[in-house]
Amino acid sequence: MSRTTMQTPPYHPDDIAVWPDGAWATLGEVWRGEFSHRSDDFEIVRLEDVARLKELGLADDFDVS
Repeated sequence: MSRTTMQTPPYHPDDIAVWPDGAWATLGEVWRGEFSHRSDDFEIVRLEDVARLKELGLADDFDVS
């Protein structure tokens, strides 16, 4: 008998897409096509990755410390 399992997507819609120029959007916005005018050359940062958000200067935008 074959068993099928559902895999959880590796990213959440609230995770952050950050472009090299510093622009950012939620991954959900990107998935909905709201940023189709931008390149697909972005870094995905999980919302709980506070250290990386700080490195990118985005911690204040997400009220994380």
